[in-house]
Amino acid sequence: MVTSGAYPLRRTPTQDRASRQVERILDAACAEVVERGYDAASTSGIAKRAEIAVGSVYRYFPDKRSLIQAIERRNQARYTDAVRERLAGVTNWRAAVDVTLETFREMHRTDPGFKAVVLSGLGDPELESKPGEFDDQHAGEFAELLAARFGARDSRDFRLAVTLSITMGEALAHLADRLSADEADYVLDQGRPVLYNLLAPHLPA
Repeated sequence: MVTSGAYPLRRTPTQDRASRQVERILDAACAEVVERGYDAASTSGIAKRAEIAVGSVYRYFPDKRSLIQAIERRNQARYTDAVRERLAGVTNWRAAVDVTLETFREMHRTDPGFKAVVLSGLGDPELESKPGEFDDQHAGEFAELLAARFGARDSRDFRLAVTLSITMGEALAHLADRLSADEADYVLDQGRPVLYNLLAPHLPA
């Protein structure tokens, strides 16, 4: 379970039961947005899915937007934990790129929270006013890993190359998930070398 420290709350839960309730609210919000869309999703609908009173939702989240922001931060924490675990046995940087791409792809397919956040930004100026928060955090962490584990030469250009590779990798994953299995394999096979070429000038051969 991701603790409430992973995302801001109106009120911090002080007991395990309260923390579980927050997680249930976020799961219900994901399902509501995926099924009904962000505009049609409602706090009352989220409360009904979570099987709690609507006041319990407002106890932690002042509005629908804050729920989506909390889901995004929970996504960040879950994704970071999954990538770190899978990178433990990786011995070269190209394999590390593959791990980050495949982990994002897998979570986008299996975790409703990822799809909910993608859908939620449509039409909400405030949610769209701070794009790239997930990418920026992921890029910073991945740049530090490439430097520490694989000898990347840290520089402004290196950081930009990492940010570009992360953004392109996520776009590849989104595209692949819209295609048939054969088409997805083709897209990923063509895309991976592009990601490698972006990073190769900054890493040992």
